[in-house]
Amino acid sequence: MSLYGALFSGVSGLTAQSSAMGAISDNITNVSTIGYKGTTVNFQTLVTKQTSSTFYSAGGVQSKPRQQTDVQGLLQASTSQTDVSMSGGGFFVVNEANVPGVQDPYLYTRAGSFIQDDQGYLKNSQGYYLQGWPTDASGAVVPANATLSVTNQNIISSDYLESINLNRVGGTAAATTNVAIGANLPSSATSGTTFKTDVQFFNSLGNANNMTVNYVKTAEGNKWDVNVAPPPGTAVAT
Repeated sequence: MSLYGALFSGVSGLTAQSSAMGAISDNITNVSTIGYKGTTVNFQTLVTKQTSSTFYSAGGVQSKPRQQTDVQGLLQASTSQTDVSMSGGGFFVVNEANVPGVQDPYLYTRAGSFIQDDQGYLKNSQGYYLQGWPTDASGAVVPANATLSVTNQNIISSDYLESINLNRVGGTAAATTNVAIGANLPSSATSGTTFKTDVQFFNSLGNANNMTVNYVKTAEGNKWDVNVAPPPGTAVAT
């Protein structure tokens, strides 16, 4: 083994360890970075051809960093209504253009921190627009002018992705059909004593209203009459 070979073997070890330390430093530095995926570094031996039984040719070592993109990250609590997280496999699809063209590539991220811009679009901290497929009221995907093509493993094509704009998203109202009430009433109340409470409900248009529930103590033991008063001006079937 030549002097150069001996030095190269040692230097390769230092270089590999430096790479590993750099990965550890990045992992620590980005401990609070949303969507960051850690890096692990493995080592592999460099094997060289041995031309003689009495002569050793040093190979050294090299580092092999691996991005842990397939590892589930920690879910963090958030007070923002536009922050989302993904549990399990998958990525959020983003694009640099709010109306992606042929030359605008789609990118993928696990970072779910999005904010609404002044036009209503959801964007991440890098300024990329969150993409999604339009759906009908039942949640089924509805492309604008064609049928979505489904490839292997139920992956839908990206041909009809759109930048999500909250100003264009309308809610689907569901009218209140049942109300459950739990109440504690004083057993010492005298006959005729009335307690009232308001209960909020929603109509078929999604508008909130309050109905008044009246509890009236009867003269018969610990029994109460309960009646419900609808909001003023509400037509009630009898």
